[in-house]
Amino acid sequence: MKFFTTLFICIFCSLLNAQITTVTKPIKKTYSSRFYVESQRMQMGRTLVSNEAFLPIPLGIRAQESTLTLWSHQVGLSAGLTPHLFIDGAVAWQQNGESFQWKSSSSDSSFAYQIRYRYLAMPLQLKFQIHPKVPFYIGAGLVPALYQSYRQDLQWSDSLGAKYHDQIKEIEGMQSFILSYQLSGGIELPLKKNNMGLRIGGLYRQQLTSSYNPYSAYIHKSKGWGISFALTKKF
Repeated sequence: MKFFTTLFICIFCSLLNAQITTVTKPIKKTYSSRFYVESQRMQMGRTLVSNEAFLPIPLGIRAQESTLTLWSHQVGLSAGLTPHLFIDGAVAWQQNGESFQWKSSSSDSSFAYQIRYRYLAMPLQLKFQIHPKVPFYIGAGLVPALYQSYRQDLQWSDSLGAKYHDQIKEIEGMQSFILSYQLSGGIELPLKKNNMGLRIGGLYRQQLTSSYNPYSAYIHKSKGWGISFALTKKF
């Protein structure tokens, strides 16, 4: 009898210790993450106003500028925080810009240009997926970016129709750092092979800070919307 009592006590103590260990050391949950490569086709424009704090100068022909279609590209990682919530970080080659076009109604004279501002950006978003098995997502976040280069392509013709072109690659007064916010949404369709997926979405991006420094004639903030295409790898 003593043997069985001792054996029972030993087994009970072992089970109790195992239970305490399970309670004090909870199982760590992990959620799926994705690596992706993405391209964005954006319709970019801007808001442009005179810098009243420095030297008010009329916008002139710049008041007639319109949007410009541009591509941006990025690679990133979307890490799962919960079954529904992801944090998405990327490194991006980002383009902003605008364009202008004029043509005379009485001769063959014309004038046009396209401006591109290029940045190294690091978009950071929180993305919410409605359900793990439903591919629809929405996201919002900030996009800090470092200025890299400027390009303005010009085309014009004289009254006889002779055509000319030029390119400007330098501009003074650009801010070295800008900050934007971004909204996104779309669907991610699973592919049948190697946990790959195809993500298709829409996005809107708006600058919060000016592209030009505080002593420039204008306050310039790029904005635009577009569609994105990404190839994802789930792990």
